[in-house]
Amino acid sequence: MPENHDGVGRVPHWVRRAAAVADHLADELVEEMRTGGTQARHDLHRGLARGVRALARPAPALAAFLHDLEHPPAHLDPDILDRGSDAWFTHPGWVHAIALSAGSLVEVYRCPSIAAALAATGPLLNTAGTRLDATGQWVNSALLPGALRPGREGYVATAHVRLVHARARTAALNGGYDPAVHGLPVNQADLLRTWLAFTHTSFRAEAMLGYTWSEAELGGLYRYWQHIAHLLGIEPHLVAHLSGPAAAAEAGRQLAAQRQDPVAVEADALTRHTIEAVAGTLQAQLGLSATVGRPLLRALVTLFHADARDRRSPARLLHPALTALRPAVGLGYRWQSRPARRAALIAQNLDLTRAYVHSLDGRRRAR
Repeated sequence: MPENHDGVGRVPHWVRRAAAVADHLADELVEEMRTGGTQARHDLHRGLARGVRALARPAPALAAFLHDLEHPPAHLDPDILDRGSDAWFTHPGWVHAIALSAGSLVEVYRCPSIAAALAATGPLLNTAGTRLDATGQWVNSALLPGALRPGREGYVATAHVRLVHARARTAALNGGYDPAVHGLPVNQADLLRTWLAFTHTSFRAEAMLGYTWSEAELGGLYRYWQHIAHLLGIEPHLVAHLSGPAAAAEAGRQLAAQRQDPVAVEADALTRHTIEAVAGTLQAQLGLSATVGRPLLRALVTLFHADARDRRSPARLLHPALTALRPAVGLGYRWQSRPARRAALIAQNLDLTRAYVHSLDGRRRAR
């Protein structure tokens, strides 16, 4: 993506444009559903499950939204949907949990515009565990083989995430968010930052823990996530070229040029609540007590995002330990994921992931 600047703060033109654009299809559908009642909700459910052609007379905004979902851009490879996420299931669930929380979510919260929008909507600070569960359920559902095909669980879940973003835009604008400072809430730049957090930041965090993928496997995961980007309503030109870590890192660098001073209160509060929720998850999955899990996660947050060279940082002590352990962890992982064992490992982790998603769905329904 060309790095043309506008001369104001050296922010690339494409970043400024992206901050001024949201997702009009999702916004118009949310507004249409606000007055559509039960029939509108029924049509949305049926349309997502069976396609726009299953609706006799869909309302205009719903028809446009479904048409967009069902017509991906030409650069996407539909064949990758069935097995393109296999590499994800060669890593254990607890590694994903740490990378997606201390890596991805904290990266999202560190962006001032996103932190301000989340703070304006209110509930996140009090329901971090619920939001963390929702994120885990969405990501894991979306990565199941074939799950992004129309009507399948990941396709439906990602479409609903897109509508959640639209509702959050409305709530933020009604809750004190100032678009003159950060651009529209949950704008295209924010959506791309979020996508990069769940790809580049998460993948890098897993590598720092000793769990890596080959270049070909990483390329496949990026191409798979481009389908998710489409369903999330991210404009194709923002992600079509992001097929590996180098391009993703460069996009992240250019996006960072837009950042102003961190919104410390919101970002720190969101991070604290997330760490508390993830510490409970690690205790359940690994038997790791919260008194150990909390400081470990705080150190990992610093290691993943900031500077382990900072002498005041808790990551200063963790970094040498991880550096020393990474070869042994990598060796063990390579042995466990060797060709003769790989298919069985994927099948095992797929079963665990399906059980995890099912448990989260049950927990959501019980609330």
